[in-house]
Amino acid sequence: MADLKQLLESYDDQFTLDGAIKPQPGVTEAKALEAMALMEKARRSRVAEAQLAELLTSTDIGYSIAHVLSVNMIPQLPKELEPVENLAGHRTVKDFRPVVLRGLIASDGVEGAGVDEHGAAAVIPEGTPYPMVTVTNDEESYYSSLRKRGFRADVTFESVINDDLGEIEDLPNQFLKTVGKTHYAEVFAALEQASQGLSGATLIDGSEVIANSPVSALALIAGSVEIENREINGNKIGAISKYIVLVAPGKKRFLEYDIAQIGRVITVQDGALTLAPDAELKALFPNVEIIESPRLSGNQWRMFPAPNTTERPVLERLSLRGYEQPEIRVRNDQGYRPGGGKIGIWEGGFTADTASFRLRLFTGAVLWDDAYVLKVNPA
Repeated sequence: MADLKQLLESYDDQFTLDGAIKPQPGVTEAKALEAMALMEKARRSRVAEAQLAELLTSTDIGYSIAHVLSVNMIPQLPKELEPVENLAGHRTVKDFRPVVLRGLIASDGVEGAGVDEHGAAAVIPEGTPYPMVTVTNDEESYYSSLRKRGFRADVTFESVINDDLGEIEDLPNQFLKTVGKTHYAEVFAALEQASQGLSGATLIDGSEVIANSPVSALALIAGSVEIENREINGNKIGAISKYIVLVAPGKKRFLEYDIAQIGRVITVQDGALTLAPDAELKALFPNVEIIESPRLSGNQWRMFPAPNTTERPVLERLSLRGYEQPEIRVRNDQGYRPGGGKIGIWEGGFTADTASFRLRLFTGAVLWDDAYVLKVNPA
């Protein structure tokens, strides 16, 4: 809880997390604070525990508890999203339609008499009018998807009475794990739309790398050369400052060992030292970050530029404008008593004695062009 308190201190308005949370109707800061205080007391006092149980079955405190769950979950999301942020950038979009890159990003940006064959602005002689250019058209992504995801967790009347705090307090942790896995699923699904594998290559020292070779130090050199020589809009991609390499669980250490052998010095008889045959390849080896992915198995591997290393984006996680944060709601369909008066949410639903928390999030991902990606599935 100490870490969470430190995270909350970074917000000016801890009730709405600076606008990240929209409180449900009837939830006020005072009610939320009261719910938090009562839950804290219930951990230490049987009297307070009994009081909480009574309120859960006779008032609308469930709404305030749902808000407290969001306050507990959302500040911790960046840590849960770290694996995704290592793989992809982030973009907020306005609707569910396929995303597009504007001309200034997608290609040379403008065309016409106002630029030369290299895309540079024209020279304007003294006293002459400026020549016209037009902005190039939008370009749709290779693949994009933005979807609504979520689930509902039912809590029975009996379980609430028997365990006032356990199930409720664990919900933020469960929601956090699910949100992180959901974002990862979308990003990986976009990455998997790539279709270009590794071509065979002969390196400058004569080493042979077969097509769709299992991952190795030599295969990474061949892969980086292949990606950088691919073309987009008639122009070669060019040098990439850093790559992400995804491998199956358990493969990272062995790949790191293989990489370490490049440029090694070996000892021969009579104390003479010579370089290994592939030592000169060290200068060609790309800057890589190796990450094990549970979505890969066997000898499968992927290679693509790290986020923010290319002028044109490659892989990005998508959020929906106005709905960037996951939303936790609590269901209220208890009905009314014949004599009037609303029934408390924790007295159970109309159909069954259950109450429901619901998680909803809008998430997706975009792969702008699969020319940047090596998708290798060795035979």
